Amino acid sequence: MQIDNNPLAIQQNELDQQGKKQEAYEMKMEFLRQVRESGDHCPCKEACPHHGNCFECVTIHRGHRDHLPMCMWDMVNERLAALSHMTEGTLRQYEDEHE
Repeated sequence: MQIDNNPLAIQQNELDQQGKKQEAYEMKMEFLRQVRESGDHCPCKEACPHHGNCFECVTIHRGHRDHLPMCMWDMVNERLAALSHMTEGTLRQYEDEHE
């Protein structure tokens, strides 16, 4: 099951922004039902006792605030890449110069 950029979740968000709260809620619940029924959807490659348990995983990462769960890396990197383009993609050069 595709969780990232899921068409149902995107449509649910659009409905919510349009003020169609009940429709958005029903679509959100359908999305979550499909996720639950799809089985293991955790992209993390670590052998971890919290694998697939988003509640525990995210809670632990919020608690130690050291890094994000692997499932959020792609979304954050996508946004950072877009921001980096504002400086002509010079983020790597900046990191190399400031090590």
